[in-house]
Amino acid sequence: MKEMMEWFEDNPVILGISTESDIELAAKNEAKIVFTLYGDIAEISSIVDRLKNANKTVFVNIDMVDGFSGKNSVLKFMKQNTRADGIISSKASMLRYAKELGFFTIHRFFVLDSASYRNIGKQLEISRADFINIVPGWTKVIQWAVEEHNKPVIAAGLVCDKKAVIDSLKAGAIAICSTNHEVWKL
Repeated sequence: MKEMMEWFEDNPVILGISTESDIELAAKNEAKIVFTLYGDIAEISSIVDRLKNANKTVFVNIDMVDGFSGKNSVLKFMKQNTRADGIISSKASMLRYAKELGFFTIHRFFVLDSASYRNIGKQLEISRADFINIVPGWTKVIQWAVEEHNKPVIAAGLVCDKKAVIDSLKAGAIAICSTNHEVWKL
């Protein structure tokens, strides 16, 4: 885990890839960490392989892979058929099983109101995830999550310019994830 923390600290801008054309751009980018935010069951292994061959640390958001269900068999498939380093999901029980399989885990929280924010602690008790991903990356929510939960926070969603990146990191996020190619250049 210490090594993974160092990776994020050394690479605070995470490349969020959401299209096929993003793979080549990500491969050429200096950033070392990639969040795969698309794909389908037939191509996810190839997507991960292409990124791993470019020396990237790859996290797959299994909630965004077409053809995957919310069942543990998806994680067994990922372990047996891909070289993914980690799993991103909003599903606590799936993340807990992913940890058991040896994946690094990122629990994604869509914080739209105070009720969804208050639910973070309960969900983390179930998932025991390594990292928290706050979406959208509102600085006040990042700050609260850093103060309240003993987990590193990654901001994502609407982190679309240099100011948003700086504000998120100042609020305590260890990294940000963006699909915006201009942010990738920071």
